[in-house]
Amino acid sequence: MSQVRDTIQHVTIVGVGTQGSMIAFRNAVYGKEVTGYSRTRTSIDKCRSKIRKWLNYYVETGRLSQAEADAAEQRISYAESLEDACKNAQLVVENVPEKLEVKQEIFRKLDSLCPPDALLNSNTSSLLMSDICAFVSPERKALTFSVDHDDPIRNDYLEMMWNPSTSEVTKQAALSHYRTLGFEPIITEREIKGYSINRVWRAVKKECLYLWAEEYITPSEFDRGWMMEWHTNIGPFQLMDLIGLDTVYAIENSYYSVSRDERDKPPAKLKALIDSGRLGMKSGHGFYSGYDPETGNLVTK
Repeated sequence: MSQVRDTIQHVTIVGVGTQGSMIAFRNAVYGKEVTGYSRTRTSIDKCRSKIRKWLNYYVETGRLSQAEADAAEQRISYAESLEDACKNAQLVVENVPEKLEVKQEIFRKLDSLCPPDALLNSNTSSLLMSDICAFVSPERKALTFSVDHDDPIRNDYLEMMWNPSTSEVTKQAALSHYRTLGFEPIITEREIKGYSINRVWRAVKKECLYLWAEEYITPSEFDRGWMMEWHTNIGPFQLMDLIGLDTVYAIENSYYSVSRDERDKPPAKLKALIDSGRLGMKSGHGFYSGYDPETGNLVTK
């Protein structure tokens, strides 16, 4: 597939939580005009604060000049109305909780509120776009695709997946845009639950949760061994903390709801951890304790 010029300049992020704020940051740093949408002023304020800290870090480490950081921050605006957020969108990145009915309702609204040529994608780990966009118009379905971010700030990895309705024009536009942002997309050509690389990660994650829940090994000990063996700077348990344990639980439940196989059911111990308020990086504590929820840095273990 030949590369086309990226013409997307205005990106709307629906949901500015942990990953939504990172995606907004990435787009702004690479010169895009960004509108972040949330129903609550509190979420918007948290997003603004996190982005400011990340920009300061980029300045301190020499990745951006102060003028470049200030310009990136100026490129981000916020809206508490979905209609306002979508009116100029050329690409919408939906980033709401991993629940099919929630995403379907958002896409139903996006279909009516966005310009007719706006691309729509879902930042989803386990749900199928053909299900998410079940209630949008046929013309809009051709403009849809899925993405699965790992860590939009710290690395360039990204999984993308087409669905049966994705047009060739949409595929080229999507690839061009994400490559402009410095990503190196890994493409799953045919729709399958969980993408390709992410399905393998899910098998690792599932086994890690089992070993932890049954008290065979501690998260820190497993991560230490994983990083030594696979030469990574983060292990599976810390990665789950970064994703958010409530999101991890929702993803595992998504697989279980389809298979009804007890082996796919997330352990009760994970639910108990979530119910105690340990959600991972975003709450400051998960499998590990001592995250700075603003920057995601692990202060203590």
